[in-house]
Amino acid sequence: MYATRLPKSGRFDTMKRPFFSGLILRTFFAGIVLLFSANFLHAQTRTLRIAAYNIEADIDNVTAPLPGLIAPTNDPTDVQAGGVLEGIGEEAVAGDSGQPLDILALEETTSNSITVSPICNALNTFYNAPGMYTNSTYQSYLGSANDGDGPNAVIYNTYTVQLLTSHPVDPSGGTRNLGSASGEYREVMRYEFAPAGVAPTPTNEFYVYVSHYKSTANGQDSADQMDRFEEAVIIRTNEAIDLPANARVLYVGDYNADDSGEAGYQTILSNGVPNFAQQGGGIDPLNVTNNPNIDWSDKTTDTNILNMLTEHGYDLEYRDDLQIMTTNIYYGTQGGLKYVSGTFHAFANNGTVPYYGSVASGSDTALNNALSKDGPVFLNATTIYQDLTGASDHLPVVADYTIPLPSPTLKSVSVAGTSLTFNAANCITGQVYTVLMASNPVLTPPNWIPVATNVSTGTNFTFTATNLFSAASPQKFYLLQMP
Repeated sequence: MYATRLPKSGRFDTMKRPFFSGLILRTFFAGIVLLFSANFLHAQTRTLRIAAYNIEADIDNVTAPLPGLIAPTNDPTDVQAGGVLEGIGEEAVAGDSGQPLDILALEETTSNSITVSPICNALNTFYNAPGMYTNSTYQSYLGSANDGDGPNAVIYNTYTVQLLTSHPVDPSGGTRNLGSASGEYREVMRYEFAPAGVAPTPTNEFYVYVSHYKSTANGQDSADQMDRFEEAVIIRTNEAIDLPANARVLYVGDYNADDSGEAGYQTILSNGVPNFAQQGGGIDPLNVTNNPNIDWSDKTTDTNILNMLTEHGYDLEYRDDLQIMTTNIYYGTQGGLKYVSGTFHAFANNGTVPYYGSVASGSDTALNNALSKDGPVFLNATTIYQDLTGASDHLPVVADYTIPLPSPTLKSVSVAGTSLTFNAANCITGQVYTVLMASNPVLTPPNWIPVATNVSTGTNFTFTATNLFSAASPQKFYLLQMP
């Protein structure tokens, strides 16, 4: 049952195996001694899959999720069959296996009630896990629900992350200055996250800015580029003023940039913003050297550019959608959110679709042999390609990240008759832990015997194993496992 598991929250990516605490308890005839064994001490991280997606759910008042997003294009009501969002969870990329989405940043919604909540409900139904997904309750400033003006939003997996704040990032003077007065046409949102089940700390918190920059319309490219630049300055100024100097930040969304030389794009990548602290500069994983001469809107056969394109899924010609990250995320500075190298990509696009081609044309090989069942049903590549052409005029951009978790330990043990009570510390709330026993500490973990299991109700909790202790028994060793 998917309702009883924590999808991927028990993954420990540095070891690709269960986590074992570094404390082993050794029992003797007369008492119990704590022994430390470095052989069982492993770094513990959780992998997060994060996507940004312009879902086009605001065109001419078509406000519900479009067919293909959360259900097949041929039956938009069958959410148990899944759609693009569930397909993202099936993809293995750059050595990372599939896993359900953890954070989904959205552009072109209509409202939380009409567009966003149905997506949460569909994901919860698909994974048979009520409450697994929810969304920020803040309703971003709407503007008008027509032709690309819908608000930004976020959905997240409550099993793996916790949303700490939802902060609107507005121009000077507030939302009434959205538009040509500031260059920010749709209210930018800043979301603050930490791993679920642990206390938020400066080292495990991170921020996601969700933007939908001004598009080019009526041939006014220079004016629209200036608008995008002004919005980027607002975002970088907000980051410099409001966030810690070492904050880990993702700048995601629909950039509507024509090329890598655009001032708005370059502002997000810049090492600093004029008159503010030199912090918050970003890196584009597909343009790490910051080449300013890449034209994303010119017809090409260069696969290095083709695999960046995200609009339109049925007629590829622009690279609009990005995830840009601060240097501490990209280079994996110890102690916080870290990018998994090679995982950022336009979903279902590996450069095998020609310019102006469709991901459903038959030439796309991006998902071939890359999908595995990570839910109650399997979505095949052909179905997902077709779903993408109906779900939106954009492709989602997806990347995996790791974030460190506290290392749980067995702190002490007490005896009451034949029962042993183990006291664990530094645990993750809601996580399942198991105490294992062996008569020889050199045995490999698979040969240890489970003797007690419990779900943590807080960072400190206990296990009790009955009929386990006897003063006449040979010595035993115990350790803590998180599957």
